[in-house]
Amino acid sequence: MRRRPSRLRRWFFVLVYLALHRSARLEAQTGLTPEAFQFLLPIGARSVGAGQAVVAGGAGAESIAWNPALISRGPREFAFNLAEQANGIAATDADVALVWPVPRVGAFAITLRYTAEQDQQSVDLDGRLLGTFNLNNIIAAATFAAPFGDRLAAGLTLKFLQQGASCTGSCDLPAFPPRTAGLDAGVQYFLTKDSTVTIGASFLNTGFRLQVNDSPQADPLPTRALVGISVAPHLSDAPKELGTRVEADVIKRVSGGGPGYRFGGELSWQNLYFARVGYQLYSYTPTVSGPTVGVGLATQKLRIDFAQVFTDLGVGLGKPTYLSLRYVF
Repeated sequence: MRRRPSRLRRWFFVLVYLALHRSARLEAQTGLTPEAFQFLLPIGARSVGAGQAVVAGGAGAESIAWNPALISRGPREFAFNLAEQANGIAATDADVALVWPVPRVGAFAITLRYTAEQDQQSVDLDGRLLGTFNLNNIIAAATFAAPFGDRLAAGLTLKFLQQGASCTGSCDLPAFPPRTAGLDAGVQYFLTKDSTVTIGASFLNTGFRLQVNDSPQADPLPTRALVGISVAPHLSDAPKELGTRVEADVIKRVSGGGPGYRFGGELSWQNLYFARVGYQLYSYTPTVSGPTVGVGLATQKLRIDFAQVFTDLGVGLGKPTYLSLRYVF
């Protein structure tokens, strides 16, 4: 009589299978290496609509993901971001953030993000169906940023990633799910007194490897170095109600590979209506290169932004779409 697999054996097989399947799917659809990719998924419609070229001139809570220094002079706000990644990697992606400036000290922020992958079937070593399995992720982050004089600002973000799982059928979850921590650091500097020209730089996702199975198979964090420039020219022949901004970033994967480039622009009217375009070009992940578009509407306290990415990332599954709501108070 054949012995039934032990609970530990069943769980071990399911975990390894899902980890390998996730990595294979990630590389096939995005060209990304199997790093802890949860830190890389973009969030925030204002930033995405401008091609993610926001390391120097980003605004609001969503800019924390690119450069934590950018909230140092911003207002107090609560933000909600929702993304439809449309690529089979994340079926659910939601983010909430609170930014709280303190006079003569700086700005503090807390962020909580939840992503869930699509349901998958899990089987044991003999090919028998165990049930339906779902991997989910929680990223909690705390940020502090402060201005130094009238031109310089710096910021730090400490973030914590934990992978969880839920299932139907026969499966056992580990007592200690995979987890890791990372650190982001960034600076912003106004080259001109009126902040017409701004430069920014950040170093993202440094920290411990994400160990899903054992140490040799641990995923490295997707460490990135970014530098960018933002220009908001004063057009003498344009109506005073018209605002313009153009931005360009260079992003480099520290683990190797050529640099990537991000370009974006924004037009605004009376600081109430916004239109954005951008382009992302990555030599090491060509399938995610392509244009972006976005629109926005602002009232006295509420900001609403929408963006869409036109890349090969979502072939056959739609295009990644983003919605952001910000309440300034």
